[in-house]
Amino acid sequence: MLLALAGCSEKAPEAPYEAPSVSPKSAPGVAFTYYYDFLLPNTAVASIQEQHASACEKLGPARCRIKGLEFRVGRGEDTRASLDLLLDRDLARSFGKEGVAAVVQAGGQLSSQTITGEDLAPKLAQAAQAAAEAEARLIEIDQRLKQPGLGDRERTQLQEEASTLRRDKSNAKVNTSDAQVQLASTPMHLHYQGIAALAISDNPFAGAIEAMMSSGRMMVWTVLLGLGTAVPWILLLLACLLVWRLPSVRRLIAIVSGTKPPTKE
Repeated sequence: MLLALAGCSEKAPEAPYEAPSVSPKSAPGVAFTYYYDFLLPNTAVASIQEQHASACEKLGPARCRIKGLEFRVGRGEDTRASLDLLLDRDLARSFGKEGVAAVVQAGGQLSSQTITGEDLAPKLAQAAQAAAEAEARLIEIDQRLKQPGLGDRERTQLQEEASTLRRDKSNAKVNTSDAQVQLASTPMHLHYQGIAALAISDNPFAGAIEAMMSSGRMMVWTVLLGLGTAVPWILLLLACLLVWRLPSVRRLIAIVSGTKPPTKE
């Protein structure tokens, strides 16, 4: 197996469904790119990411290379991570399936999978045709240049054309090489989203418990927000009442309003 799953002595839980997949043999001229999105308990994100990365490293740089890795922990221990790989074309499909199995074994699940493809067959055919046409014309020019009595002007024109054809032929070879490299290597993007363990538990009461906890957090947040908004105004009102009840302030108000200041009995 490409991935060494934890707890090999126990049978891994089955995925909730079989993720779609495409065999490279069914589309020899198509370059595929795989995208996987996983939901995992927050505490399992780092270990699964490391497990996938280690599996790639064990295959060796000729068959798998790590292009990028990211790991983030946000508020409330919300964990997110990603891993970008470049896999041998013939190994990408099985690597993806075993990667999903490792996630399920860790208590997670596959939330989405996308496989995109670029048909490189027309590009390869066009490059091959361009190279063949350039080669045929170069042979004609070479034969013409060997003929006696060729004028200097025509010779110069033929040599310039031959130089252009050689560049075209070289570009066609580069395009062919690039397409072949693209076909041989398959990019794979793995995204990990950490969530509360109860959210993806098989316990039938887990969803209700999680919803209750979420509602409780929302209620506390709402109360705190309300207090944060109301408390300053309440304090300001109390301060105004205290100031208004000061004898000096009341006498000043009475003088300004023309009324008799209050006296103590």
